[in-house]
Amino acid sequence: MKYLTAALLLFIIMAGSCEEKEPTETVLHPDFSLTLSALSDLIEDQPVPVKNAILARPEYFLELISEALKLPDYTLVLVDKKHGLLPGDKPEHLVSIFDYGLKVSRRDLQVRASVVPDLLAMNEAARQAGLELVHSSAYRSYEYQAEVYQRNVETLGKEQADRESAQPGKSQHQLGSVIDFGSITDAFADTPEGMWLAEHAWEFGFSLSYPDGYEDVTGYRYEPWHFRYISRVGTRLERDFFNGIQQYLLEFMVLYRTSNY
Repeated sequence: MKYLTAALLLFIIMAGSCEEKEPTETVLHPDFSLTLSALSDLIEDQPVPVKNAILARPEYFLELISEALKLPDYTLVLVDKKHGLLPGDKPEHLVSIFDYGLKVSRRDLQVRASVVPDLLAMNEAARQAGLELVHSSAYRSYEYQAEVYQRNVETLGKEQADRESAQPGKSQHQLGSVIDFGSITDAFADTPEGMWLAEHAWEFGFSLSYPDGYEDVTGYRYEPWHFRYISRVGTRLERDFFNGIQQYLLEFMVLYRTSNY
């Protein structure tokens, strides 16, 4: 009886000790060291809709992030008023849009070759909807963007030019993965082509860079004609987790790459 009582006492002590221990959090994805609390800390400063979407499906979110990190660097690099490119940064394997039989405003328009398959698929889908997309601007070199920006400053004044024209090195066009469509005016938003792109471009990896009402976020006024290729994985991430806003996604990618996870 003495030994039984001692054994029972030891069991009670051990059981109490186990109850006091907090359960260890598990890692959410094999490619990351992130637990749910660590992920929550990482996204603490994100807009509330973004945080809610990520925490509602963290495993799926990290699976898409894992795929995104395998993409070529240019795909999701942040280029804005604070993050720029160097004069010598020129895309490899630029190809002519016109050579693929697409409608262009000028025959010298070029994009990265890796963008072309989804661009062709998007044009095919538009044609099946009875529309023909007009490609009006694409790759611009650092030097060419300097000329564009200076013309806008002379025409509009610097304050207005900075709302709708990037300084050299700060233009997404230098990436070779951006296309301006149609008239390159606000009126494009209300054309059948503009409305179709607004609804369907994401299905082919193209993202509206400067949406309406987000100038304080992107730094630029609404441009319904300006679409950047960020891949189908990128647009799925943007749509499902970043409130459909490209800038939020690209800023998060910078945040993640500078974190310890």
